Amino acid sequence: MRVNQIMSSPVVTLDKDQPLSNAIDLMQRNEISRLVVLQTGKIVGMITEKDVARELGSSAAYRLPPGRMHVSNVMASNPITVAPDVMAKRVAEIMLDHDVSGLPVVEGEDLTGIVTKLDFAKVCSGYEEVYVGQVMQASPRTISPSDRVIHARRLLFDEDLFGLPVVEGDKLVGIVTMRDVAMNLAAFQKVVPDRYKSERIRNLLVEDIMTQPATTTRTDARLSKVSRLMLERRFSGLPVLNLEGELVGLLTKTQLTQVARERL
Repeated sequence: MRVNQIMSSPVVTLDKDQPLSNAIDLMQRNEISRLVVLQTGKIVGMITEKDVARELGSSAAYRLPPGRMHVSNVMASNPITVAPDVMAKRVAEIMLDHDVSGLPVVEGEDLTGIVTKLDFAKVCSGYEEVYVGQVMQASPRTISPSDRVIHARRLLFDEDLFGLPVVEGDKLVGIVTMRDVAMNLAAFQKVVPDRYKSERIRNLLVEDIMTQPATTTRTDARLSKVSRLMLERRFSGLPVLNLEGELVGLLTKTQLTQVARERL
């Protein structure tokens, strides 16, 4: 299987000199997590929800709204690219080895697509004999609805997580993801006057921004079915419950990429 069999096309792009607010709007409108950044038609970077969450959660961002920041100051420069005829297994290896979740697909000088970890859901949708409990990340880090968003953001970055299940007592009540943090911080910046931003952001709680209820899966679910759900709903991950309804794991796009690498 080659990259051009799983990649997404056409690619949503923007110029490096565009304001960060434009990048946020494009991500929200297209329900995607990353954009390829161009300069005079050539690839110069990638910008992701993670980059947005990193920037807008910094103290400097409290004084400078997204409309006054430029994409070039937030993006990751000179991304790794791959050709459309590269084997999908090799792309999975590159992503896992370099800790990246998306690669522009380039033929000659032309941008022909983008391949992301979530695209490996297309591969895993054929693995009928694999169950979620066999490949999930066990014992995930959790957070409380009363914890502050700045704490959740720190955990997401320090532990390189896609999201945190939100637990109250022993009950799963929601999930807070990198997307939730990035997009809610962006929305917050728009409506809160500058003089109040620092205090308001510090006091923002997980329950204010979490996704609830969280869509879940079970340990006995077939990976093929759950992969199709993740692809259709653009989920980067799902909390996993055991047969008693207890939270026991997470299934993320990184696990899908690992499974694809091992089986392709």
